[in-house]
Amino acid sequence: GLRRAVKVQCTWSEHDILKSGHLYIIKSFLPEVINTWSSIYKEDTVLHLCLREIQQQRAAQKLTFAFNQMKPKSIPYSPRFLEVFLLYCHSAGQWFAVEECMTGEFRKYNNNNGDEIIPTNTLEEIMLAFSHWTYEYTRGELLVLDLQGVGENLTDPSVIKAEEKRSCDMVFGPANLGEDAIKNFRAKHHCNSCCRKLKLPEMRSHCVTQAGLELTSSNPQCLSLTKCWDCHCE
Repeated sequence: GLRRAVKVQCTWSEHDILKSGHLYIIKSFLPEVINTWSSIYKEDTVLHLCLREIQQQRAAQKLTFAFNQMKPKSIPYSPRFLEVFLLYCHSAGQWFAVEECMTGEFRKYNNNNGDEIIPTNTLEEIMLAFSHWTYEYTRGELLVLDLQGVGENLTDPSVIKAEEKRSCDMVFGPANLGEDAIKNFRAKHHCNSCCRKLKLPEMRSHCVTQAGLELTSSNPQCLSLTKCWDCHCE
């Protein structure tokens, strides 16, 4: 992964973003990621990376809004992405991304290079169909991958933009694998009943034997977030 995620319990409130007693996930970029991108963003490297990760999740969030409005009633689940915010810790002198902690069984449906699980239920079919739908809806400009979360609630997507890899003009986060991910998804995605309900065209350009992925998530360590974190949230 590109970031370290830590589960924390907040001990104070901050506007409508942080609530005392609630659990949150604080995400920070790994040092090797910061070092790699410091040649692109020579100043405020972490801030640039955080802002693009947040922009990425909010772009995916807007696509779920459109999807949920357009999908037929025969598709029962409505995927949604968590709200994510920018937080600055004065004591650490560092920027972070923060979002609410999800409880329940964490599942990963596909990854950022386009590989996907073999769906065994309607929810999993909907999530994989949503990725396919984003590509068709944006006319091939964007593809939302790395779908993961608890139930209908998702987090940490990768919004793939074909022509964009490592550039100072990067719109989204550093996990974008560009055209390679799109080609892999097109080759390996198996259209399911939800794709057909959405009237999506066949994605696969040729037959590929699909092996199931064992995609799991470990629980992040739980810490206590104290008032010494004087934060500014956006």
